[in-house]
Amino acid sequence: MTTRSSLPDYLIPKLDILFVGINPGLRSAALGHHYAGPSNRFWKLLYEANLVPERLSYRDDVRLPEWGLGLTNLVPRATAGMDSLTPDDYAAGRLALMRKVRRYRPRIIALLGITLYPILFPLEPKQAGRRPGLQPVTLHESTIVLLPNPSGRNASYSYQAMLSAFRTLTPWLKTVPR
Repeated sequence: MTTRSSLPDYLIPKLDILFVGINPGLRSAALGHHYAGPSNRFWKLLYEANLVPERLSYRDDVRLPEWGLGLTNLVPRATAGMDSLTPDDYAAGRLALMRKVRRYRPRIIALLGITLYPILFPLEPKQAGRRPGLQPVTLHESTIVLLPNPSGRNASYSYQAMLSAFRTLTPWLKTVPR
């Protein structure tokens, strides 16, 4: 497998929900698709939360804009884990994300990982035990919703807790898929 350094964004103007990951894993980068890890639950959660009308796999990432959903990562560089990312990676990622949000104007930005919040909003008061759900800040008028990271490595949240968090997004869709 040849590893790519980053994955394509899937963005269109005025998305209902833009999912923002921390950075691609090595398997996702090698396969050229978002959330391609065998234990990643992102695709299953999308379907079970009624955010898409059919079961999808990582090979379907390009289709998400059909349902008003988009994908990007804060840091485009693929790594085995976020421990390899630097403050410079995060600073550059924040600026790039702000440009994307300003250009595409998603209604909701769904941050996939509790650790993304302090990275994106370093001036916000530190809060121990930040919870998934609607957050008290916006980014260029986009509402921020915090979700657990769907990676199989995330042992902090059960699947049911993740599903409950993903289901908070369903009312934000312009048309709920059937």
